[in-house]
Amino acid sequence: MPDQQLESRIGMDLARRAYLYDLLHAVFGGNCSPDFVAKLFGSQTREMFTCEAAVISDGDLSVDGGCVLAKMDRSLDDCAREVLACYDEHGDLSSDAVAALAPEMEGDYAKLFQIPGDCYVHMWESPYVGTEQTLFQCSTLDVRAAYHAAGLKLQAEKQFPDDHIAAMLGYLSCMGSRAYEAYADGCDSECRKALQDSKAFLEAHVLTWVNAFAQKVIERDARGLYAAFAQGIVMVARVDSVQLDWLMGHIGEKGLRWTFGNTRKHSTR
Repeated sequence: MPDQQLESRIGMDLARRAYLYDLLHAVFGGNCSPDFVAKLFGSQTREMFTCEAAVISDGDLSVDGGCVLAKMDRSLDDCAREVLACYDEHGDLSSDAVAALAPEMEGDYAKLFQIPGDCYVHMWESPYVGTEQTLFQCSTLDVRAAYHAAGLKLQAEKQFPDDHIAAMLGYLSCMGSRAYEAYADGCDSECRKALQDSKAFLEAHVLTWVNAFAQKVIERDARGLYAAFAQGIVMVARVDSVQLDWLMGHIGEKGLRWTFGNTRKHSTR
């Protein structure tokens, strides 16, 4: 691959992963405003998920899409199809449709993630890797330490579980933006550091439980929107675990920084 083409691909991959983590952070943080719902089902977001699904189907990075995932009743290919099917049904909504869907999503969010009952799903790591009813376990403190090491802190620290899925996705979004900006500025070592920290966090605190979380949402979400986006988390996280290795293996290659470093902000945005 020619250097300029490779650099453009790296920039687009970095931008897409930051965008998707930020989007999913908002979805599972309970943002149901009409403006956000319009963005969520807009053409740009659909394109981002389509590109992510293509990474699986094209086989370029050897992401295994066919095998049934641990703690799920489906494969990564199935997850990708469910996400795109959601866009086939709800993509490019009219303003009236957005106005109708936003309160429905708000009600579904409350039923699934806020009100104890038959449909309730835990949204934090500790019940999936430890004792179900225990908050703020050792893993929670490890998550908090990762936030602090990156210079980040939850506004409601010690009152809100650090290992909440929305907080974790927010961390990965911040680190993704940090990596993108560093790459755009030609700071390859800073970019690689952000990606290395993201990889370590992803493997230690997200991939360990996100499948089980998504399966519970699939089983309990009658409307299926949060089920689709829970599968979106699985898709993005699983692709990212492979894509991060590819990115770190190519960022900082001899010749790239000196040839194109000063033009990255123009070529990757």
